[in-house]
Amino acid sequence: MKLTLITAASVIGLRLLLLNMGRPPEGTEFMLVHFLAIVTLVFFTGQRLLSTDRSTPFPDMMRDGFKNAAVYALIYSVFVFAYYKLVEPHYFADRINGLVQAGVESGNPEDVIRPRMEQFFTPFNYASMTFFTLLAVGAFNAVTIGLLHHKVLRKLVR
Repeated sequence: MKLTLITAASVIGLRLLLLNMGRPPEGTEFMLVHFLAIVTLVFFTGQRLLSTDRSTPFPDMMRDGFKNAAVYALIYSVFVFAYYKLVEPHYFADRINGLVQAGVESGNPEDVIRPRMEQFFTPFNYASMTFFTLLAVGAFNAVTIGLLHHKVLRKLVR
């Protein structure tokens, strides 16, 4: 769990550093960082289990890896919600205005577009989508890396 907290703090710190540098990541630009963080978490969780007990079964490795990935997803999603509520509260308003303007220019009425955009683009929706996406990536990595540990790396650990 310590590795999960360190990894989440590092990713949050990187995101805040990018904001201070004037280059806040938008949309899915930051997903590669999350993917690498989750792969690292799941891999070293399985490695720790194998180093303490070589006979650790596959379900235990997968469960522990997924648990750490889920905690990471939860921590980061709470951060995303707080980030868009406190640090960049104008982000969604600016994005909605840009999308509404593009919709109006393409011939759609603003009174139809704006309510839909305001309903969809909220900090809660963005944090929820982030959580479920990171959870799915964590589940996939827990299974894949668990199999790697179970079938291959178990033979290499002493």
